Amino acid sequence: MAEVVYRPAELEDAALAADLMTAAYPALAQDPGMTRYRWSKPRRDYHYGRFIGEQSGRPIAYVGWIHGPWEKLPDRHCEVEVWLDREVLDHELLKTLWSWIGDQAEAEGSAQLLAYAGEDEPEMLDVLVTLGYERDRVEKVWELDLRAHGAGLVAQSKDARDRMAGGGIRLGTVAESRDPALLQKLHALTNVTIQDVPHTLPILDETYEDFERRMNAPDRPRDRFWIAYDGDRPVAFSYLKFPPVRGTVWTGYTCSDPEYRGRGLARGVKLQSLAQAVELGVPLVCTDNDAENAPMLHINETLGYRPRPGFVSHLKRVRK
Repeated sequence: MAEVVYRPAELEDAALAADLMTAAYPALAQDPGMTRYRWSKPRRDYHYGRFIGEQSGRPIAYVGWIHGPWEKLPDRHCEVEVWLDREVLDHELLKTLWSWIGDQAEAEGSAQLLAYAGEDEPEMLDVLVTLGYERDRVEKVWELDLRAHGAGLVAQSKDARDRMAGGGIRLGTVAESRDPALLQKLHALTNVTIQDVPHTLPILDETYEDFERRMNAPDRPRDRFWIAYDGDRPVAFSYLKFPPVRGTVWTGYTCSDPEYRGRGLARGVKLQSLAQAVELGVPLVCTDNDAENAPMLHINETLGYRPRPGFVSHLKRVRK
């Protein structure tokens, strides 16, 4: 096996990295424009290591690590990732890549490594176990055929709109809002509800600056971001992410204020975004949820989503 040579990935390598990630896992095509956007606008106080792996002068892999501010992470966990072009997929090569990026993360001061692999990636799963990673959580992935279910979803979205209106809840998009404080309100609602997502490792509150950056990303048009209001108070929202170059349309986030749960608001706003996607001619949308997130799993089932291979998180303790 030829030696792997690693070089730092610069912003100009974002499209190459997206191509390598797509070649590694075609079912989750990465958009080059979105990859560049994320790289150019890093989260505040987060640290990144990004590398291109080459073999005999040919780029074959993208590998990286990312962690939040250590002072907010007593467990000092760091996410590591390996994307190897499937044309050169090899067990020993995967071990080499995972070992190298793990060493880089450990040298950064990490105490625990977090890694993901698809349920349909047996080679990845086997290598992680071989290297001492332990299975942690399962992220379920679902897909919804809008061509098959479109008419029903549009009808359900209208029914949901009528029911919410009868309960004093109005619907609107971010594009329609004239509230200068809307994004601050959505940011606060996100930080409250994100902690309800089942998790093993800490979920850090997102700064408003980082939230605003995400909301202005080119894959989430403001006229496709749906909000349920009680008066001027956003109490639920849902939006889809539309990759500008390539890839599947995914649910970005769906949530409901804890004070308003049990009224079908999360399902209602999700239906608005799905009905809009039907009208736009989108053939398929995907979503993902932790395997223990029973409320969202139930919503997915009732809307007609079908399961597809998900992702398994793994943890490895590298220092006490």
